[in-house]
Amino acid sequence: MDIPRKAPFDGVPSHVMKGVFQNMRIYHPVRGVGSALRENSFMIIDDAGVEIGKGALEHRLVKKMLPDRPLEIEMTMNAHPMASDTLFGALTARAESIKAEHGGVPARLFTRCAIDDAVRHEYFTRMGFDDYDGDELFILRCPADLSSRRRNYTPIGTKSIDVDLRTRTRREEFLLRLKDFGGVEHASEWLEARMREPVFMAKSVYMGSDYIGDILVTGHPGEAVLDMVLVEQKWRGRGVASSLIDEALMMMHERGVPYMRANAVRRNNSAMMLFKRCGFEWVRTDSYLLGRDL
Repeated sequence: MDIPRKAPFDGVPSHVMKGVFQNMRIYHPVRGVGSALRENSFMIIDDAGVEIGKGALEHRLVKKMLPDRPLEIEMTMNAHPMASDTLFGALTARAESIKAEHGGVPARLFTRCAIDDAVRHEYFTRMGFDDYDGDELFILRCPADLSSRRRNYTPIGTKSIDVDLRTRTRREEFLLRLKDFGGVEHASEWLEARMREPVFMAKSVYMGSDYIGDILVTGHPGEAVLDMVLVEQKWRGRGVASSLIDEALMMMHERGVPYMRANAVRRNNSAMMLFKRCGFEWVRTDSYLLGRDL
């Protein structure tokens, strides 16, 4: 099999290459696929130089969100049927290497699959992925009369304050906290754009100088979005997250926003319990998160 010298297979065992058709070449592209790193990206071309498959891995440590299995490795993969198994083998082997590079912490390798994509679902389940996990959509309706809803308050001695986002440094510090809890990584420019939206709330809870948690809500008059609510482990179960969501509802009520949308990973039990406790309604599974534990 012809493997370009300039693109060695970092972390991919030689057995992955066995059985590959002689008229295919698989290599690391010059640039990573999507936002993935080059060493975590693969491309397959046929003997005419036509691309017949590409895939990549992106990973993040989410110890505070999913402490039992903190390393998440997301796989993207698009390939011609004759190249699928080769590409899948390279990606899964590289996923094992990523796990080893992080000290062998428990990991989850997964890929997103649309609910109606039967072909993708069949392929990945045949390759050993399960469909137990999903990206779940919830909504919380804002009551016309908030007095009908039992109000949750932060624990005695704590205080909720608006996050100081006036400088780029402050905005980046806030985004790093969200990332540390499992939020999607965004640049400061993303947050600046959200701050200009009609619906925006960023609050933190402290006990003295000790940080406890955050909430970020964005959106427009027709719909608010709960981008993240997070609480330090030792403060969970004490009503902090519920109180922050109630503050968001008060803001929505003042601005006439009818509901708030939120997404949660099905296996994130703490988020699922919080949404149920706060009165969120489950709407649908937006996508399967087909995967397997490593």
